[in-house]
Amino acid sequence: MLRTPDWHMLIVWYFFLGGIAGGAYFTAAVADNFGNFRDRAVVRIGYILALLMIGVCGILLILDLGTPSRFLNMIMHFKFWDPMSIGAWMLGVFGLFALVSSVLSLSADEGRAALRRKVSLVGTIFGFFLASYTGVLLSATALPFWSDARLMGALFLASGASTGMAAISLLLYLSGDAAGEGFKKVKRADRFAILFEMAVLVLFLVLLGSAAAPLVSGSMAPLFWGGLVVVGLVVPLLLDVLGARWVPAVIPAVLVLVGGFILRYVVVMTHA
Repeated sequence: MLRTPDWHMLIVWYFFLGGIAGGAYFTAAVADNFGNFRDRAVVRIGYILALLMIGVCGILLILDLGTPSRFLNMIMHFKFWDPMSIGAWMLGVFGLFALVSSVLSLSADEGRAALRRKVSLVGTIFGFFLASYTGVLLSATALPFWSDARLMGALFLASGASTGMAAISLLLYLSGDAAGEGFKKVKRADRFAILFEMAVLVLFLVLLGSAAAPLVSGSMAPLFWGGLVVVGLVVPLLLDVLGARWVPAVIPAVLVLVGGFILRYVVVMTHA
């Protein structure tokens, strides 16, 4: 008999915030390396947001393990065959890159900016790993549905990109920078990120076939279809494409974040 992991809301939040961290860092790195001076707010907010999310993820992981000593033990004794050990290490390594990028983003010195851009190119790799790793961790188990979901890592990565961009859009809006070019660029990029996530989700369900029943027709189906697909993907995409002037520009970003959380929730809670 297969043992169901004792995972709860701490892990759902860990998966969700880890995806935002990876997506926010990637967005900042793209703006940093390929943008201009008008994108400075996106760069700064993206790096710092990633750092903060990594810090919260570390706290959530420690709380889930029960004692800080267990987390420190995973850091001190790296086990390449242990997915949890790999995850803890990648969280720490990515946190280091996010810290360096965040500190360098506070300086206007061009020499430090050049170093920051180089650091971000490597840091993005670890950001992608963190965003997708949680999905790979689930698919590596022997439990039904999870073990059949081979594209879980790709789906979480796509969701991390869209939620990371949405989080940056939300912070730009709250900081009063919604009229800036950076805000418009991030919203436009998030539109393509949502489309990519929708494509990955369709392929994910097709490859799962009947194994997708816990999501599409089980107890999680209303939340999956109504919360993730409609509220978290279709509605924000339509609002953005149609340019509904009667809807505050930040609403699509909020809906994308809600959808990203629901995705992790329904996937994890199928075996809660």
